[in-house]
Amino acid sequence: MKQMKAYIRKYNLIKNGDKIVVAFSGGPDSVYLLMGLLDLKKELDISLVAVHINHKLQRIAEEHAEFVREFCEEHDVPLYYYEKDINSYAKQCKISIEEAGRKFRYQKFYEVKKMLGFDSIAVAHHQDDRAETVLYRLARGTGWKGLAGIRAVQNGIIRPMLEISKQDIVKYLEQAGQKYNIDPSNQDIFYARNRIRHQIIPELKQVNPQAVRHICDLAEQMDEIGDYLEAEIRVYYDRCVEQKKDRWIISIYELEKCHAFMQKEILKKALAGAAGRERDLSRRHIQDLMQLAGAQTGRKVDLPYQVEAWKQYDHLILQKKDPYGGSEEIFIIEEGEYKIPFANGILKAKITQKNEEILQNMYTKTFDYDKINHSMAVRTYREGDYFIMNRQGQHKKLNRYFIDQKIPGDQRRRIPIVADGSHVMWIIGRRVSEAYQVTQETKSILQLSWEPMEEA
Repeated sequence: MKQMKAYIRKYNLIKNGDKIVVAFSGGPDSVYLLMGLLDLKKELDISLVAVHINHKLQRIAEEHAEFVREFCEEHDVPLYYYEKDINSYAKQCKISIEEAGRKFRYQKFYEVKKMLGFDSIAVAHHQDDRAETVLYRLARGTGWKGLAGIRAVQNGIIRPMLEISKQDIVKYLEQAGQKYNIDPSNQDIFYARNRIRHQIIPELKQVNPQAVRHICDLAEQMDEIGDYLEAEIRVYYDRCVEQKKDRWIISIYELEKCHAFMQKEILKKALAGAAGRERDLSRRHIQDLMQLAGAQTGRKVDLPYQVEAWKQYDHLILQKKDPYGGSEEIFIIEEGEYKIPFANGILKAKITQKNEEILQNMYTKTFDYDKINHSMAVRTYREGDYFIMNRQGQHKKLNRYFIDQKIPGDQRRRIPIVADGSHVMWIIGRRVSEAYQVTQETKSILQLSWEPMEEA
């Protein structure tokens, strides 16, 4: 227990007064964890509750649950008990039984933590688990982040036992005469992690008896390196990437100033942001973005999770595909000329000061630049588009405007508009939204002009 307490102090995992949810299967690891925390309770004013999940996968599960109840009653630890048919749940979610069990367990851990207003969730991962995780990720394919294996603190979860070996855990419990549950499935080498545990790690120990410790030393080092790299990546990411609502705009000019490693990390971070997750984003997807940066403007690439990326002059733009399968889109990122092939026109954007005179007509309009909220783009109609009709702020749906103007349905998605998110600034050649009107308070004026392309 001294080793566990030293690790808790080293990483400041638990402070006086902390309230902790303990994942408690009743196996040797979680028994050791709860015993250690109960011992720590004598020194620190901490509160503990246990959570046990009955996966209903084995007949012995009821006996395991009974042991958990008895242990918690004996040590005066409140218990939250849940049952779930994980086999059916896995089929329902179309995932493996292992993944389904983990998903449900952590769902309940977080639910109890939130319900009680507790500070953290303690789980019983140990040194061997960390080494197994590193090897598993290496075999499956991983990057530098994966080499850290299991981290001491992550997403409200603490792991106080990462420097303690499985052998030392079992030895301590046997010497203390403490019983624990034995899960027969842990011996089944059908599962990949069990093959690593029972076949690969023993072979590595033949090479060096300290193999597990050395793998964990590497993981610890990669964890520290990872903290440093994350901070560095954030600095360069902020230079290269601008997020505007649901779009990630990457400056190729700034990106090319970075080291090749940093370029890939910036692109991966932007792609993960657009996708909403990092899982299943591979080196191949990052390489696709690297190649796109060197391609000609207008080129596109499809990426996981319905993300599409395209090159627009000196920028890469990432966003989720239009759920309505709608329009093509060109973003107006800075001053200049923008070819709009789908509308056979050229949009010119210029920012001027208020004291300059601008002659407006059907194809030249001015807007209060500071009132633009999102990424300005030239596109065609999408469901939900609207504009402001008058100075009283009355909204009008673009679709209703088309109907009132008796514009045929097949032509509505051909009319180019300039949009600020779903707010239509300008129906080109027709009318503008009053929301962007230049007033006495206007500081910067955006001038937009439309010209038809000359036929080739």
